[in-house]
Amino acid sequence: MARKFSALQSAAVIVFLSLSLSLRVSQSVSIKLSEFQIKSDLEAVRLKRMSQLVGGPSGVKEADAEIQDILDKTRAGFEDKAGVKFDEFTAISYRSQVVAGTNYFIKVKVGTDKYVHVKVFKFLPHAGETLEVKNIQLNKSLEDDISNF
Repeated sequence: MARKFSALQSAAVIVFLSLSLSLRVSQSVSIKLSEFQIKSDLEAVRLKRMSQLVGGPSGVKEADAEIQDILDKTRAGFEDKAGVKFDEFTAISYRSQVVAGTNYFIKVKVGTDKYVHVKVFKFLPHAGETLEVKNIQLNKSLEDDISNF
């Protein structure tokens, strides 16, 4: 004759069996813990790099001659968009984002203690690598983080 268990008794049996299994497995898990941590760290680095390759913005980088050249070529477009003629237009730092081309988010010094953030899109080589003025954020400071806008 089959014995009937209550739902509470059945749950208790399942918990007991799970704990027994966990105790047996815990010995091998503790041995593999450091290996798992190393794999987790490597996976985190891989995912961070992958996110940058598939559309994530880069970290902030110091502007170089290439970024200043992009600014020089797009300055008039940003001045038109802002309705202002800037005294200065010097690249300070930037982030880039690879999409179907490249977005550049650039911190620009436009005067004494005056900054703006600009967004420029650079088309892929097959499209002529042309530059497109996308957006400008006025009244920024040197400390303001450059973000996607």
